[in-house]
Amino acid sequence: IWGCGEMEDTIQFLASLSVVLVFLGSVFSYFVLRPLYSAISELRITIRELRDDIKEHEARRHTMEIKLAEVDQSTRSAHHRLDTLEKGR
Repeated sequence: IWGCGEMEDTIQFLASLSVVLVFLGSVFSYFVLRPLYSAISELRITIRELRDDIKEHEARRHTMEIKLAEVDQSTRSAHHRLDTLEKGR
């Protein structure tokens, strides 16, 4: 069906097209995908750091809650003692 010259032209065209597409793919990968991968990697690191900070702050908050409860209990106890002393007068 095809002549010999037409097939050679088609094969040559497809080979040239393949070279161009590989080149464009490489350029796209270098200028688009590489920076994206780098940014994603940096975001992962930032997210890990934020998670660690959140855990640390949660631990501090929990400790402060315990201390606040102790201060509250101490204050109530002191008020109770003061009330008892005032009734004794």
